[in-house]
Amino acid sequence: MIQVKPNIAAMTAYTAVWKNLDRRKYLRLDLNENTQPLPEHVNAALKRLIEEQSLQMYPSYEHFLPKLGQYTNTELDHLVITNGSDQAIHIILTAFLGQGDTLLIAEPEFPIFSLSAQINGANIRKVPYNEDMSFPFAQFCDAIGDDTKLIVIINPNNPTGTLVSIEQIEIILAENPDIPVIVDEAYFEFTGITSQPLLAKFPNLIIIRTFSKAFAMAGLRLGYILASAEITSQLYKIRAPFDVNCCALAAAEAQIDHPAEWQAYVREVMAVSKPMLESFFDQHDVSYYLGAANFMLVRSKQRDEVVRHLREHGILVRPMLATAIQDTFRLGIGTALETQRFIDVFQRFQHQKVI
Repeated sequence: MIQVKPNIAAMTAYTAVWKNLDRRKYLRLDLNENTQPLPEHVNAALKRLIEEQSLQMYPSYEHFLPKLGQYTNTELDHLVITNGSDQAIHIILTAFLGQGDTLLIAEPEFPIFSLSAQINGANIRKVPYNEDMSFPFAQFCDAIGDDTKLIVIINPNNPTGTLVSIEQIEIILAENPDIPVIVDEAYFEFTGITSQPLLAKFPNLIIIRTFSKAFAMAGLRLGYILASAEITSQLYKIRAPFDVNCCALAAAEAQIDHPAEWQAYVREVMAVSKPMLESFFDQHDVSYYLGAANFMLVRSKQRDEVVRHLREHGILVRPMLATAIQDTFRLGIGTALETQRFIDVFQRFQHQKVI
């Protein structure tokens, strides 16, 4: 009988809750995506790429990397582009974790970190978030031991939306100079908060970002890593030379060159739609956790019924499975019109049931 490695055999495959569902037919508030289609300047860039008959060639990164360096204000040897931030996670964990090593993370967390750690045969030490879903700073620091080979901070955290202060991150970096610390900043464009200024002081800092969220490129798969040149030179040994496709590069370059539309979307989500939701929930005594990004956790006594009602009326949200939040659903935030649509549909259920 053909067998895979024991740690792989012991794993459970990631199963999407939307399996066999055509999400295009719904208002998609379940995966924290940009709810709007790509702007015309991106479509034009992709069309040019096809017309130039470039798709049959392996991608070249020479034009894109300087654009990304300028956008991030980063030297090129401090950057690694990846096939989505999921690949960035896997590359970093492969570089630093082996059989029996320990990864430290607060839970509930973005599950790809644990998945990749298991693939590498590592142990996962999880520190629960506080009851109010604030970051358990003291307990997290206490959990760092001699066996800890990698520390992960998701900022803001997915799914709780929790923001970890830059001061707390700096303390963790300073007190553990020999342990690499990942800070996942997937929602940086929504929060404007970053650990990047700490890179010059702490060579153990590794930052991950993505084009999947604010840039509306989740289907094109593009992420990147910010780290010291010493670290990036090692990560390039793991990432294959042509892992990032040319369509993702063309779209990202167009988004960087023409930021007005995605920046306007971010402003609408954070300054209009999110306050609208918070006001509605407060007025109607709906329990929720105030997160820092373009999503929030909503708590309901009839969680599954609410999720089903929303889906039946054309809106997808994400029911949470982690024990501490299993009575919540994660609600992505879109435009003001989309937010009003959610409120109207949610309110119909509220009139029928006690939330």
